[in-house]
Amino acid sequence: MSDKKRFSIGGFEFETHYEYRAAQEDVKKIECINEELDIQDPEVALRLYNDIRDGIITFNSPIGAQYTEHVADIVANKSAGLLDDREIIEEAATKAKSSRRLGLVFVAMAVVLIGVYAAVEIKDVYETRKIAAQIQNREDNTQNTNISQNNVNIDNDNDDIDSVEDSNGGDVSSNSAAANEITEDLIVSPWDKNYAADEREILPDMIDLYSQNSDFVGILEIVDTDINYPVMQTPNDPEYYLRRDFYGETSTAGTLFVDYRCDIVNPTTNTIIYGHNMRSGTMFGGLKRYLDYDYYQSHKTITFKTLYEEQEYEVVGVGLSAVGYDDDDSYKYYNFIDAVTGSELQEFLDNIQSLSVYDETIDISSTDKILTLSTCNSYTEDGRMFVVAKRVK
Repeated sequence: MSDKKRFSIGGFEFETHYEYRAAQEDVKKIECINEELDIQDPEVALRLYNDIRDGIITFNSPIGAQYTEHVADIVANKSAGLLDDREIIEEAATKAKSSRRLGLVFVAMAVVLIGVYAAVEIKDVYETRKIAAQIQNREDNTQNTNISQNNVNIDNDNDDIDSVEDSNGGDVSSNSAAANEITEDLIVSPWDKNYAADEREILPDMIDLYSQNSDFVGILEIVDTDINYPVMQTPNDPEYYLRRDFYGETSTAGTLFVDYRCDIVNPTTNTIIYGHNMRSGTMFGGLKRYLDYDYYQSHKTITFKTLYEEQEYEVVGVGLSAVGYDDDDSYKYYNFIDAVTGSELQEFLDNIQSLSVYDETIDISSTDKILTLSTCNSYTEDGRMFVVAKRVK
């Protein structure tokens, strides 16, 4: 009997965690479709089937394939009157299988989720507006209002309406904590090794994913959360995975990706990873939970297993920002990649301290390597959220 770990959803079993995650995302995608569309309407079913057929909507698991068959079954049985699409209907009829029962299950799930989503949506909007007012008040009472991040990171079109709250019911106090003082003139880290480009060997358990896609650079996991995804990097096309999955196929959720200026072989002072804030909670949709202080305190460990080594980080800060533009003078923290001098690091620390959600000093010193996770957040128009961590192993 095999000792290999298996994952299951309903009657489907998956041998790898990656296949299991793909199935989870397909289930959530199906739930959203059934929530938004009346797929029993022949014209709606036909349009949906066309979108799936043309790759506008994609599924990456057997669950998605079976749902596609269910849609095809509806098209075949209910769309006979749509003569202009006779060829497509006949194709659907050929592919359709007896998947009506599965469809009913998903419809029932969608009915339950409609109520859940509505309640969460109302609460999130209320809390978001409340915190937006508090953030604005804090800005009005400080000399440093340069909160910014360029929109090169993540397209805001698919953001969630995010809850911005802490354990005190959403109250964010005035941030009076001072940033650490950097006294060193030159920055030197014990993690710096200066490897040649071809000197480092790929870890054995990274080889399979790398062989499937050479843009793959590692796996990001936040311990005790749902965030456990492959991470990509494309220096010659920085936003390639903004709307593509691991395989390069069109995907609204995209894939986590490293800033093109960062170095995986010889890590820069700051490694920035971008991801969409998906309403389903996938990708960086779960980062908003760090706006709850208790959650922030209890989820401090991040592992970033690159092609060459397993790195462990401790979360030391959470910040909120608004989009800045190339032609303004505001400090853009996303531009902090590599520090050579203490003054460069000090400028970064001073600014992220001013953006911090929590009134406590962000504990980063001159020898630390930094990991920044960046996503969108609707606490204000074109808002952004970032989680900062320092390397500990």
